[in-house]
Amino acid sequence: MSELKQKPDYNAVSFRITDGYIYLMLFFFPLFTGFEGYANITFSKYVFFVSTTALWLISITVCALAGGRIVCPQRRSLLGFLIILYLSVCCISSVFSPYRASVLIGGGRFDGLVTTFLCAGIMLGVSLFARPKISYLYAAVAAATINCVVAVLQIIGYNPLWLFPDGYGFYDAGIKFSSTFFGTIGNADLFSAYICLILPFVCVHYITSEKRPLLLLPAVLALAFCLFCCGVSGGILALAVTVLLAAPFIISGGERLRRSLELGALLSAAALLAISFKAEMTDTAVICSLSLSRFSYLTIFLIVVAAVLRLVLRKSEFKKKTLRVFFSELSVVLIALGFSAAYFWKGTEGSVYELSQVLHGKLEDSFGSSRILIWRKSLELVPGHLLFGSGSGTLALRLDLSFSRYVEETGKTLSTTVDNAHNDYLGILVNTGLLSLVAYVLAQALSLIKAIKTARPVALCLACALLCYWVQAFFGLGLFLVSPLMWLLWGLLVSSFRRSKPDIFKD
Repeated sequence: MSELKQKPDYNAVSFRITDGYIYLMLFFFPLFTGFEGYANITFSKYVFFVSTTALWLISITVCALAGGRIVCPQRRSLLGFLIILYLSVCCISSVFSPYRASVLIGGGRFDGLVTTFLCAGIMLGVSLFARPKISYLYAAVAAATINCVVAVLQIIGYNPLWLFPDGYGFYDAGIKFSSTFFGTIGNADLFSAYICLILPFVCVHYITSEKRPLLLLPAVLALAFCLFCCGVSGGILALAVTVLLAAPFIISGGERLRRSLELGALLSAAALLAISFKAEMTDTAVICSLSLSRFSYLTIFLIVVAAVLRLVLRKSEFKKKTLRVFFSELSVVLIALGFSAAYFWKGTEGSVYELSQVLHGKLEDSFGSSRILIWRKSLELVPGHLLFGSGSGTLALRLDLSFSRYVEETGKTLSTTVDNAHNDYLGILVNTGLLSLVAYVLAQALSLIKAIKTARPVALCLACALLCYWVQAFFGLGLFLVSPLMWLLWGLLVSSFRRSKPDIFKD
């Protein structure tokens, strides 16, 4: 009698394929720049993203068919239903869009239905065929650290990987070209969004890990330094908001409190370096120096306070409820003090000055690097297509707004056409309508609530990373150069909800 052939386990094959895809996206995607550097980085990353993601989705679909069954993503799951609803509304919006020729790729920077479909597919596919692993964190940290090394080299005058074209450099931003570029991500806003996704991921793992992964601390310092150096206020605000909101749920014992103080001192040190660092471009080289300001002394004070508390509390233990109440009250106090300080701010420029003016009832179009003007113009497009929008990626076709500035150094005028709402949520509202925005925001809220309820280290790490990204998205571009990584981590978070063991992210 011939032996019966064992049927291949196509489900296991899907897991292995997805495992490789996750490593590819977490490590290689952020570092891939194509062969022309910043001159064609958007198109190069788009080709990488679409080709690898489409191939992966096709592969796991073929495995499902070969196994004789089609998996219904997130069956009986409200969260899965909301994501599918979001994607369905985006499809309906595109079908009935008056700009049908543009909805697939998008009229802006590849922000059409193809990108939306693939990103939602990432979340659903990863949630089904992947489980969180500590090696995913280290892959993401490795790529982010390399990015920071490239960014620091650019700041001190080098052109690593030849990302800037010949005759251009980092300090030509605002002189020869409009935007500031950092690392292998590109645009400074997107670079900030990338750090907002990875930095909380690393920090919360350091706090909640059973071991003390000291090797992560240099990465934390590099990431925080670059976040403060790139000067994107939305990213810095997102990190501050994440700390205030997450602290009551993350710091649940004496050891976690001590590690939080260590990270507090490290983040303050990164802020000190960024604030004090000065660079001046000369005809032959970049001259770097350190110069202390009143903000530098404030950060030094914070470092000393964190270090002293760490020593004083080196053997102390606290009840979970006591810490939660304390940090909840502390967060409220710090928020109140922050708004009070902004209200009475005496400065005449900068983000704090603009917030102060807003608190005094003065809102100008120039605030937020003219984001107020962009938001106002974008909101004017909403009433005509309220429920379903005008189609994925069509805001750029409807928004008639541009900026120009005369540059004395070159005698030329730099012009920029606005093709993005500079607010991810407003962009969704304009492009695919109110129904898709409601589904998207409800899915975000439900994910965070479930993460808090599970209170597992893996869920807390992923939830804090997503929270920080989602806060900065209120001021960000929300483009595919970073957003697929957010959807991937979101899929891992959903996957973690289905596990019964509490040590998924065990060292």
